Amino acid sequence: MNVVHRDEIAKCPNCGANINLKVGRYPGGINDSGGWVLKCNACASLFPLEVKNPNDASSVLSGATIIDRWDDEIDNRAHTLAKHRVADASQAVERILLVTHGEPEDFYDLESRALYRCTACGTELDAKAYEALSEHLESINSAFATYLNWYLAHSCGQAPEGISTRVATACTCGRAHEALFYRNFAESFAERAADYWLIDIAPTAPVSEGSKTLDVDGIFSRDDCIAILEKLLLRWQAGHSAVLLAAPFIGFNFPGAKKKVPNLWNWVLKYTNPAKTLLITRKATFNLLKEVAKDTEMDVEFLKSWGLLNPTLATLDEKKAFFKTDFHAKFYCGISADTVEILVGSFNIHEGSYVENIHLLRYSLEEFSRRYLVGMQMFFDLKPLSKRRSMLDIFAETEGRFRCEEISYTGSMFSEPERYGKAPS
Repeated sequence: MNVVHRDEIAKCPNCGANINLKVGRYPGGINDSGGWVLKCNACASLFPLEVKNPNDASSVLSGATIIDRWDDEIDNRAHTLAKHRVADASQAVERILLVTHGEPEDFYDLESRALYRCTACGTELDAKAYEALSEHLESINSAFATYLNWYLAHSCGQAPEGISTRVATACTCGRAHEALFYRNFAESFAERAADYWLIDIAPTAPVSEGSKTLDVDGIFSRDDCIAILEKLLLRWQAGHSAVLLAAPFIGFNFPGAKKKVPNLWNWVLKYTNPAKTLLITRKATFNLLKEVAKDTEMDVEFLKSWGLLNPTLATLDEKKAFFKTDFHAKFYCGISADTVEILVGSFNIHEGSYVENIHLLRYSLEEFSRRYLVGMQMFFDLKPLSKRRSMLDIFAETEGRFRCEEISYTGSMFSEPERYGKAPS
């Protein structure tokens, strides 16, 4: 029978340590009520915790050890607690629901403004690329299954960073393109095309100079700017070594608009990877979030107490961030050792119908540093950008048949990779 899980955190009633739980439920089936006697890993105290399906579908991930269990239909709860000399004080245990695992979320929004357009006629290509991926997904998964069997037998635990796959995508006008998709590496199959992020589309035949599918230059509404940056953040998170966001303002500090601030911050955190993202903003911008998010699910102090504060916010809160008060520049970029893509213009991170000007530029890392980092008086160690990144590339070998090959990059994924053929034949 299928089981649906949800993530929770409970706090030890004695020392307040966080205990991570995975609670299982059988939709439409029989769900047992019961609980555990837990031993806190931090202070060694024992306490009871009520939980559904304690004997099979639920588990403790970290923070405590299960000493005993009871099922309300079978066991005597009082006897179980008395056996371990535990007071019946389960109501004193604080708990918080984190995530309910249900329908997967689509990160690449096909309903908002498209990012890629045909170089011949200007037709939007994003949805067409996903249609092509859906048609080939079974063959792509078949190739990945062959690789996965080889990987589990020979990999020695060195997994690629991600999985890229390329599919032919034709425009209605007949111009041929190739779409590049990405997902983080996992020992599981993509169940839907939406499990992949679209990160590039390129024409397969030479085009006129200056013609490109990714062409962002002009006046756009703030809502369209959000949609464009959202898709670029996925592209940069997958294809570049680091992401830099310089935004003086996130949301507005006036009545009626403040309530949107937490959602805008949530959007930033959702589409960035804390391990490879640097956010530069004004301290007042972060303080505005702390002010308006009190008593909400984005309350910084509340999240910190549960160990749930996003690492990007934690860096800001611990004053390790790059706060600047003397800047009004707005730019967002994906950075690699060989190239930088940067979105520049008048756009702060705001929603609405007001229009802004934005422009997507490309520089070498050296030129970007000279033009932007020096001007902002930001100086970083750029050596980590040269760290080699490994990918599993899945591509069409013949019509309808795909194969896998491990490749590596010291620059962006949009430059030529180093192929070293480490994959099953």
